[in-house]
Amino acid sequence: MAENVTIARPYADAAFELARGAGALGPWSEALDRLALVAADSGMKACFNDPKLSAEQLCLL
Repeated sequence: MAENVTIARPYADAAFELARGAGALGPWSEALDRLALVAADSGMKACFNDPKLSAEQLCLL
């Protein structure tokens, strides 16, 4: 788990800096909350792990 945090940190920092620079911390936070709910959903996890679905198909879900 610590490895995932280490890998994700630069991306999280970059997203925070973009949001802060745009004066949009609130909307970014809300969007990240929604994405976290999607990522935690068992049905969505099954879709994300389905090798038969392409990245393009996953974007349409």
